[in-house]
Amino acid sequence: MIAPNRRFGRSIVKSLFTVIACILLTIVTVQEALAFGANPTILKLEYQYSDYNRYTFPLDTNEYKYLDPYVSNFPEHRSLVKLIQSIGPVITFEFRHEYSALTEDKNQHRYYGRFDRDVAELTGIYVAYQYLNIGYESPDSSSGGFMVSLGGKHDLSGWIKAEASFSYDHHRASDGTLTESYMPMAQLRWSINSVTALTGRWDGYWAVTEGKTYPAHSLTVFISRYMPTQTAVHLFSRFYHNDYGIESVSPAIEVAQYIRWNLTARVAYRFYRNWFENEASPDFIEGNSLTSHSIRTNIEYQFRYDMKLHLKLRRYISDQDIRMNTYLIGFEYEI
Repeated sequence: MIAPNRRFGRSIVKSLFTVIACILLTIVTVQEALAFGANPTILKLEYQYSDYNRYTFPLDTNEYKYLDPYVSNFPEHRSLVKLIQSIGPVITFEFRHEYSALTEDKNQHRYYGRFDRDVAELTGIYVAYQYLNIGYESPDSSSGGFMVSLGGKHDLSGWIKAEASFSYDHHRASDGTLTESYMPMAQLRWSINSVTALTGRWDGYWAVTEGKTYPAHSLTVFISRYMPTQTAVHLFSRFYHNDYGIESVSPAIEVAQYIRWNLTARVAYRFYRNWFENEASPDFIEGNSLTSHSIRTNIEYQFRYDMKLHLKLRRYISDQDIRMNTYLIGFEYEI
């Protein structure tokens, strides 16, 4: 845990040795392709290392470590193992395990399984199950739970795609508090023409804890435009409201440039504004609102048909005197 000093800084170069060692270990460990009969199989291994280069915040604000994105545990090692197995032309299984390590006792395991089946030429249904376990400051303190999702997709000849789902989340906090959430979702994507697409998504949240229900809603709008210069521009914004007195808006823009067939650079800017009513405002937030700005650069390099490297740099500032320069180095290996 970072102590509440005013400024910190780390060198990115020193962390590369750890990343390179893990990449070499991954390549040596997995060298043989998997095949289950005549059905297609995809195995994906991913490793990510993230840390800060510069991190500043006010002196007397230990509470910031409890609220994302004010996270003061670095570095983070994150791994992903993903297996997609097709059974015939209409059935697909997906299995995934994600692991995040921050400290010896602070880690996270996420297990995910999904079953997809095509019920018609352009219509499919799916069932997903997820289990999450989060460890905190000691082996005996943890939280977690499971989530079940049912959904369906329909494609109208590629121009209009619709998806709807319903999820149930059962989560128990480290202090024993149980929260049950009911989450419907509806999404519609319209390809206006061959280079422009518009997507709208609605998410509902009904969280029930200690006999009280807390409804919330979010609406997300995406607009994507592809240029003749091998450039893609994405505009999107998310609007959030709940009955507890919290509202937020977060517009963003991303520009992706395809430099070569195997090299892509992305630059994104995101503005975030959150309003709290008096009784809902956290004690560690000055005033009744929170405003932040973030700029992110992401470079992806496909140096082999089955291997990819990516580097992500992020600058974050807020009106609560938080300043963060973080970076992420990732490696993907797909069999």
